[in-house]
Parts: sequence; structure tokens; C-alpha cells
Amino acid sequence: MSTGYDPFFLGEKHEVPLPLLIGKTAQDALHNGKVYDFTHFSIVMNQRRKCAIYSAACVDESRMVQIPRDNKSWHFDPRIGEENQAGHEYYAQNDFDKGHLTRRKDVCWGDRREAEKANYDSFCYANIALQYHHFNTGIWNCLEDWVLDGLENEKKMLVFTGPICKEEDEEYCGVHGEPGCQIKIPFGFWKCVFFTVRQKLTSLSFVIRQRPDRLHDSCEYERLETYQVPLAVITKETELLFMHSLYEANPLYFWKRLSPAAGPINIPEQHRIQQPSDIVFGREPE
Repeated sequence: MSTGYDPFFLGEKHEVPLPLLIGKTAQDALHNGKVYDFTHFSIVMNQRRKCAIYSAACVDESRMVQIPRDNKSWHFDPRIGEENQAGHEYYAQNDFDKGHLTRRKDVCWGDRREAEKANYDSFCYANIALQYHHFNTGIWNCLEDWVLDGLENEKKMLVFTGPICKEEDEEYCGVHGEPGCQIKIPFGFWKCVFFTVRQKLTSLSFVIRQRPDRLHDSCEYERLETYQVPLAVITKETELLFMHSLYEANPLYFWKRLSPAAGPINIPEQHRIQQPSDIVFGREPE
């Protein structure tokens, strides 16, 4: 049975290795950033905040299997340790959903037994994060489908996703919990999708803010609005360093704005996504 993230899932010529942890992200990682493999996806954990730093999944739409969802599969992963995962008590009697990082649907492919195992694995608390209900039911959950629908023939992709954590995030220890649990409500979430078009690797990156308040350094993101961004923005928000060529594979990397003083320059862009046609798949004309 296939298990875990495969950096060569898109082909030997299109390697997408897992990102390096740097800065505070590396300091807070569980077991020095150990990778925990599940069926068709892998997770690296944040020990301090008891949630994933990221979850990375292999998706093959051509081999999808319809597996009914049930809400009885929530579980802790014993390899990670229950003490390093935020469990049911953090989602009870409040407005938070048990938000999947790697989508259940994305990993339910292969033979029937394989898809059922992937379905169960996706309900691990390591793959769950505190998400406000309206966030968890919006555009964010449609992005992978929209990307797949926008491709011509290729139906395989790699999807990375995780929380955007800030020191100012509000601690939440459950309805009856005592302060000091170190679990905090994520400021927002990020997602990167990698795929090939005409044998060329492409990366698309997205961010969304779920926090209702505004922080002085992050008010450029409207709450519950989804933005397409360059991969460099993901590195800035998460302290995850991807392979250099993957930054250049992102179409927003090539967007240019004219400056009277400097002429054409590359700058970070954010592009609001409200419908499938808003997603930028290719480069803007030079």
C-alpha cells in the first residue's frame, strides 16, 4: 500500500521536496521536524502549539474512490503522542470546526482498501486545526477542485497546507481548560498546489485570514477572503523554505509593475480569489 508524501509523484523530472524549517518554525518543531507518514500524505508537527506545521498530500483525481464520510473516525496518532495533538475537548461547545488540513477527499484514491485507510488517516487530530465554522465551509475548501478543473489533461497534483501562526494569536484551552495550554487560534491558513502543464511544473499559492481582529502588520488580508500569492509570501508567513526553482514556477513571481524610478521590477502581489476564473495559471505577458 502506498504511504506518505512522494516528492517524485509528478514525475522524476519534477521533484517537489518537502520544505526546510527555518527560524522559529524550526525551533518549535516536534522531534527536530520529523516527518510522519500517513496514506498519501505526510505531516510535520509544531510541538509548542500541538498542531501541524504543514501537511503535504499526493492527489490523483483519476483514481479517486467515493468513501462515505463518518464522524466516528477521529483519533490520535500514537507515534506523535496524544500530548502533542489538540483533541476533541478543544472543539466542543464552541464555534470551531475540526478543520482538515489535508482534505479527506484529496487522499481517497487507489484501490478500495487504500482509499479507506487514507480516509481514516485524514481524521487524525494531527491533521486537524481550529477553524471558525464560516471559514471551514467557504471558498477555501473548493480551491483544489477549481485547480483540477482548470487543468487540461493532468489530474495529479501535490498539495501543501498548514496554519499561519503568529505570536499574537489568542490562546484557547477549551471551554473548561486552564490557561497555559499553548494551543492558539491560527491567524490564518496557507495552501500551495503543484502540478504540471505540458510537462512544465507550476506552483500556485494561496492564503486566507480567519482572525476577526486586525493586526498592524497584517491588515492587508481581509478576513475570510482568499488570496493567490507568490510562493515567497508563504515563506515569509511560515518560515518554510522551498526548493529555489519552485518559487520561479509560480506565475505571480513574474508579475511586474512599472515604477517611474526603477522601471519594471518584480514585487509580491496578492490577487483576490472569489471564483474559479480568478485563479492565475500562467504568467502575465512581459
